[in-house]
Amino acid sequence: MSVPKDLDLVFDFEKPSDQDSAAALEDATNYIRALNHGITKQDPNDPAFQFYSSGQAAQYAHSQIKEYVDGGWTLTGRDRYYDAAVSPGDESEKVKTVSVTFCEDQSKVFGKEVKSEKVHRTKESLASYQKFTLLMTSVKDNPVWRAQRVTVEGKAAECRG
Repeated sequence: MSVPKDLDLVFDFEKPSDQDSAAALEDATNYIRALNHGITKQDPNDPAFQFYSSGQAAQYAHSQIKEYVDGGWTLTGRDRYYDAAVSPGDESEKVKTVSVTFCEDQSKVFGKEVKSEKVHRTKESLASYQKFTLLMTSVKDNPVWRAQRVTVEGKAAECRG
């Protein structure tokens, strides 16, 4: 799953030692990559995000991608994700859950008009920082973790600095 060369997705995460936590974090990054893939491909029905999400998280990705497409926008620059924390959750006979949180620094990623390719640069501010919380689920005997629910907190002061 690739994005254009003018969009650099940076994941500054340390890999957890726990196998489930590491796999959930890796597929949480794949969900973010898939979301950006859909935006840059201008496809609200992109199969990439559908593979790595279900439920509310799939609806969120679809709506975000659609917003960009409808507005005639894509992304360019450097989008950095960092300070990941992973908390194992419930485990039943069939499903395992893990909560993944991380920060995003959007201060160097910008909107770009699809038709004109004009880049709209913005200055760094508190609005440049977001905090993501993803509930990742895995069905037993399936190695893929899917984002089930996503919460995004804008102007996340704890992510700045």
